[in-house]
Amino acid sequence: MVIESRIEDSDRVEWRREQIVQAAVACFARAGYHGTTIKDIADSAGFSAGLIYSYVKDKEDVLFLVYLHIFETYQRHIPERLLGTADPLQRLCTAVRAYCEAVDLNVGATVVGYRESASLRPELRRAIQRLELETNRLVAEPIEVCIAAGLVEPTNVELLTFRLVLLAHGWALKHWHFAGRVTLADYIDDGLRLYLEGMLTPAGRRRRRVQQARAQKAAVQRRPVPGSKR
Repeated sequence: MVIESRIEDSDRVEWRREQIVQAAVACFARAGYHGTTIKDIADSAGFSAGLIYSYVKDKEDVLFLVYLHIFETYQRHIPERLLGTADPLQRLCTAVRAYCEAVDLNVGATVVGYRESASLRPELRRAIQRLELETNRLVAEPIEVCIAAGLVEPTNVELLTFRLVLLAHGWALKHWHFAGRVTLADYIDDGLRLYLEGMLTPAGRRRRRVQQARAQKAAVQRRPVPGSKR
């Protein structure tokens, strides 16, 4: 789905739309989608409402750009984090961790996305649903590989993927409560522990213990020696 722009310079369009998205997220979070005007977004971004209409057709386009920004972050961050990771179980854990990290980069936008999806016209909503399913494959594929490798019990992959994605989204939805009480790393570790305990095969549990032992050893080795200069 392409959002039309009167500006032909693609780099300039990307730059301006990034500004528009950041301003829109702040406005939507504060006043809601229906309580926000294009002028509000323009004022927050620091330019005129007329300028915004050079890059979008209407306020629905702005909301759609917020969703695109969210999914582009997922689709960029998760594959980057998976680079160089070959072990199936490690890839699954890394994919979930990266999804949570990507949500943490877009807490405000994620909350707006949950709250305002019904405000999109049907064709835009369908486009967002397709993007969601595409992004979910970044988690589903490692699950399928783990099942094939005998590390995860056979299960409904789509349902398990949905639950792991909800774990990631939960960080944004309850960020108002958990921020300052628990770190993102601890939130992810606790969530992974709860899910993995119920889905790993005996071989998967053994693999997980080995990986945890290696991670703990590496963490100890990275600690500075008392009195040493770094």
